[in-house]
Amino acid sequence: MISRALAYARNFRRNASAQGHLRLHSTLGRPRDLHFAQTAGDWNPTRIAAAARLIRAYKATIGQNESPLKHITDTDLWTGITRENFAEMLGYVEKDDAEQLSRFLAQFGSRYTWFGGITTGVDGYSRWNKSERIVALSYFDNLISLAEGIGVLPAENPEQGAAGNWGRNIQSDPDEVALAVSRQLGIDIVPPGGVIPVAGIRLRNGILHYRHINALYMAARIRDLTRPGDRIAEFGAGLGLVAFYLRKMGRSDTTLFDIPITNMLSGWFLLGALGDDAVCLEGEAPRPDAVKIRANWNCVEIPDGHLRLTANQDSFPEINRKIFDEYLRQIKRNTTDYLLSINHEVEHGIAGGEKHLNVSKLIGSDPEMKRIYRGPYWIRRGYVEELYRIRPSSQGAGHSG
Repeated sequence: MISRALAYARNFRRNASAQGHLRLHSTLGRPRDLHFAQTAGDWNPTRIAAAARLIRAYKATIGQNESPLKHITDTDLWTGITRENFAEMLGYVEKDDAEQLSRFLAQFGSRYTWFGGITTGVDGYSRWNKSERIVALSYFDNLISLAEGIGVLPAENPEQGAAGNWGRNIQSDPDEVALAVSRQLGIDIVPPGGVIPVAGIRLRNGILHYRHINALYMAARIRDLTRPGDRIAEFGAGLGLVAFYLRKMGRSDTTLFDIPITNMLSGWFLLGALGDDAVCLEGEAPRPDAVKIRANWNCVEIPDGHLRLTANQDSFPEINRKIFDEYLRQIKRNTTDYLLSINHEVEHGIAGGEKHLNVSKLIGSDPEMKRIYRGPYWIRRGYVEELYRIRPSSQGAGHSG
């Protein structure tokens, strides 16, 4: 047993050093040939109308009355990052140039972007891995973890060596794993091509980015915690991938809260992937059968007890503490049942002497929140999945629908 444990430790360190990423699965045997692929976004004149809608929505958002939360958002780290990196896009918005905006959005993500969450192209998560094969392997590692997390593949057990399936899952056929995940979830997990640029592991019917895999996991968790017709919200939704998959899973009444620039990117993707009638932008009349994209500060407008579940993945640690405190106050007011959090807990320093937030510490100390479970996130090492029950004493009008 000791020699087997030492062999495992040596193999783990060798993998970590050679591959860059600390993968979750051993490659004791040679994995199948995996291929990294990229595809561009398609542009055509019919998408100019979608860009015009996005311009109207952005201007409606920016023109809204000042609120304390809006003021804090304007000084937030992510607001500054996006504002600095989207000067060209904002120039088209200011000029009401829907055609040029549509061309910009159709290709955004085709080149490296150092920050993640708002493209399905190459970002800082894998940029420093020079080998495309290694990047494809790390993405397949994520897909294997998803399959294990939803019970499609058995969890590997290093204590039992080969008899415990150790090192076998990563040798599976990628197309077979993707098909098994699709059958288990009851949906096609590969998004439609051509909407936006995509880079990732090549499958028989398209390309999967690692953020597709993260979104699939969260969407599956939310589906299992809700019923058709329940109202769901996601803070820091990025491209809206979770909402995209939730709609395919029968959960259409979803509201996304994010900063206005990010909302333009999620609006572009969701309008292209789901259709014009499936999305309501800021300033448009909301519908229960559509994904609603709102500025983050407008969470204060959601009625008491309106939502069944609120979720956040990979963004709460990076926001201003004052914003987080207000988000939590609003969630306790407008959500009746659950808060689902998947986040890292590294409190390292950021600009201005601040630190990344530890969501578990902040929510766990709140007497109005009861943690139901806590565990390692299946797909990404160093992330934690937690589900909180919002206690009845904190609820407003109660759940309806």
